[in-house]
Amino acid sequence: MTSKTKSDWARLTFGQALADSAALYPDRLAVIDGDLRITFRELDRQVDALAHGLLGQGLLRGDSVAIWLTNSAAWVVCWLACTRMGAVVVPINTRYKQDEVAYILQQSNARALILMDCMWDIDYLAMATRIVPEIASAREGHVTCAALPLLHSVVVWKDVQAPGLINLRTLGEQGEARIVGGATLAAANPADPIIIVYTSGTTGHPKGAMHNHIVLRNVANVARAMHVLPGDVVLGHMPFYHVAGAFTELGLSVLLGCTLVPLPHWIADEALDVIERERVNIFGGIPTHFVDCIDAIRRRPRDTSSLKSAWIGGAPVTPDVALAAKAELKLEALQAVYGMTETTASTTFSEFDAPLDILCDNKGKPIGEFEVSVCDPENGRALPQGEVGEVWVRGHLVMMGYYQNPQATAEAITPDGWFKTGDLGVYDAQGYLKITGRLKDMFIVGGSNAYPAEIERMLQSHPQVKQAVVVGMPDRRLGEVAMAFVQRHEGATVEAAELSAFCRERMADYKVPRKFSFVDEFPRTSTGKIQRFVLSQEAQAMVSPAATAL
Repeated sequence: MTSKTKSDWARLTFGQALADSAALYPDRLAVIDGDLRITFRELDRQVDALAHGLLGQGLLRGDSVAIWLTNSAAWVVCWLACTRMGAVVVPINTRYKQDEVAYILQQSNARALILMDCMWDIDYLAMATRIVPEIASAREGHVTCAALPLLHSVVVWKDVQAPGLINLRTLGEQGEARIVGGATLAAANPADPIIIVYTSGTTGHPKGAMHNHIVLRNVANVARAMHVLPGDVVLGHMPFYHVAGAFTELGLSVLLGCTLVPLPHWIADEALDVIERERVNIFGGIPTHFVDCIDAIRRRPRDTSSLKSAWIGGAPVTPDVALAAKAELKLEALQAVYGMTETTASTTFSEFDAPLDILCDNKGKPIGEFEVSVCDPENGRALPQGEVGEVWVRGHLVMMGYYQNPQATAEAITPDGWFKTGDLGVYDAQGYLKITGRLKDMFIVGGSNAYPAEIERMLQSHPQVKQAVVVGMPDRRLGEVAMAFVQRHEGATVEAAELSAFCRERMADYKVPRKFSFVDEFPRTSTGKIQRFVLSQEAQAMVSPAATAL
């Protein structure tokens, strides 16, 4: 893996990576999905069969196939089958509702939809039937939809009897028959897109970030940073509809010949049971996942000594969480990661053996042969060490662009290939990049820049504060001031006056929050990230007209 040249990576596809792992480790378990255990040899065979089955449905190279499934062996087989035949997977968030799904099916020009019938008491098939009412009168596997004229097939993951549907088992059997009849698959083109991942879309409709097979090059970078080895067992709990799950879990397993253990949902006790039972080595997630695991393992101890390394990202990492996670989960390494949907989830990592203060300061270094610069957002000028600016990234890990959205692509990627992340960061003397917040989250207090992440870290150093989110709120005299939403530790009683005094002793007055709101939970996205924009709207709503009137 590590000896591959740039041209080697340019030729490698997901389908070939799977074939290579199947040749090297045919009898090794590729996927453990509950009681279902699939070897690499069997996975390779199932992927081939489904790819031929999809071709038999009339799908062609370049066609979009929407996948509305939870993490499962079925998800793995479907994506790999699509990559092998040259189709493009469009993952759909399992928490999306009818209108959200209809938009993505339309915007992505989906030719097929593969979905669950029911999960978590949610009737996905009923929603699909409302989106595509023609299912009820169509012949098996062939749908003509007035609202979605390009949609041709609706595939359900299990044996559900309904007009217009075909299931994965039947498609696989049809594909096997095609193979027996001598059908072959044309080689996939490594430069072709393999996935369109729709961003959460805090305003307006979500945008679809396109990636091709070259993401495997950055998957290898992640493996090197985390000391992943062939045969390691990877926990697959991050949603596969997101780049973190798709690339750092599923992609990692395929490329290195690791065993993937997908989890259909996040329940900390269930995850710990799986880690103990299957001897999981590689883990990762947002701070919430680690807080949940710490609480759960303290209630009921489990043997997690098999764990080697874990990444943590998506939100600032506080020292208490970092220390407890390493100790309670018996991790050799806990590594801070920074990345985005548009940069294949992983841009910087703290080193495997980095001191804990590097992790707690949310610092990392670029993990591959690409460029990461801190720039003046106004003119793109690279800023010197120690100055805060916008993080720009250029190289193989950057997306191909936003699907059918040239305007958004041009706004995000410069003519010479720099992707403007919208994140603020600063390089220190040791070459570490520290993310200080979002460009749009920064607010100006009486002419001075205030960065929410800095204030949040200060608040979270208070022993009674579990988590804090800081946003700007309008102020008549200063333009904007800080407002803090604070979640206390269980049983804590700290109040606003105490936190205000705590901050005033430790930071400049203009950074100290003028208002505090105590919350039990924060609004979150389906992947667990805090919806800062919702809190910002709440802060705006709390301001009286008199407070901003001139």
